[in-house]
Amino acid sequence: MKSGNEIKEMRQKRGVGLRELSRLAEISPASLSAIEKDRSSPTLATLQKILKALGTDFSEFFSGTMRPDDAPVFRAAAMQSMKDANRTYSLLFPKRSDLRFEMIAEAISPSEKEGEWEIHDFDIGGTVLEGGPMKLEIVGQGEWALNVGDAFYVKAGMKHRGANRGKTPLRLITVADPPRY
Repeated sequence: MKSGNEIKEMRQKRGVGLRELSRLAEISPASLSAIEKDRSSPTLATLQKILKALGTDFSEFFSGTMRPDDAPVFRAAAMQSMKDANRTYSLLFPKRSDLRFEMIAEAISPSEKEGEWEIHDFDIGGTVLEGGPMKLEIVGQGEWALNVGDAFYVKAGMKHRGANRGKTPLRLITVADPPRY
């Protein structure tokens, strides 16, 4: 994972104060300070909030390893991956303006904790490949247990969260439309 110092440098380059960024990302200034000083590692959901508040995304933040070109095949060795204590994300497509959606391979560890609430400015859908069941909760709509082969769709702006309620890693593919880049 990249260092918190890189988040701090990005924040400073954009002329955003620590308190302002914490307000925009909806996290405490103390949490953001600890992340920037590498005293704490953000979850992927928290990192996404910080990056969104800075006007960027995972692809741009982790872009050092992928080279855009016109190839229709995307090799696993060139894919960007990021993880926190409970989740691993692999961006299956590179950041390219000609790609009309973003696809992510996710692995979620078993946990008794609820996942973090998320709100996206894009639609997201996916399918459970193995493990589970996955608990999906959408505010105002309900909660569901998804098993292997089940799919889900969450519209932009809907507050939601997911958690692995099984005993083995939950693997799923998710698609974001439009892509975050």
